[in-house]
Amino acid sequence: MVASGKKRRLTIIECGCDINMMVDLAKAADLVLVLIDASFGFEMETSEFLNICQVHGFPKIMGVLTHLDSSKHNKKRKKTKKRLKHRFWTEVYPGTKLFYLSGMVHGEYQNQEMHNLGRFITVMKFRPLTWQTSHPYILADRMRWGPPMSWSRVSSPPSPPLMPR
Repeated sequence: MVASGKKRRLTIIECGCDINMMVDLAKAADLVLVLIDASFGFEMETSEFLNICQVHGFPKIMGVLTHLDSSKHNKKRKKTKKRLKHRFWTEVYPGTKLFYLSGMVHGEYQNQEMHNLGRFITVMKFRPLTWQTSHPYILADRMRWGPPMSWSRVSSPPSPPLMPR
């Protein structure tokens, strides 16, 4: 949980490659950050998740392009950025925001780039999605069930009361 203002909290959930998890998060998300590895390009799971998001109300989507430092030549890097930006725009919609993270220094992304990304997310306005408001849904991290504490471990649970006829 991250505080992004006095009255606003953000919960960040990482989505795996499991189709069930993708559906659950597409139903509950207000904002989706799609991380795209520039050295590899679009993976099949990325396209699947974007299609699932379209079906479930299409939350606000932002792309984050990583591993741009894998290409050493500036011309090749610019070509890769342009190619992936246009591919992202065809997958989502033209004009979708795409952030570029140039690379890692000592195992961490550069502070200024992360600050810019965080600031953009903080000031972003979310519109209520009609699909989400008309289809109630809950996303649970975990659920535990156990007998109430009043039941002793020795005795069996109480039987339900008899219904009068």
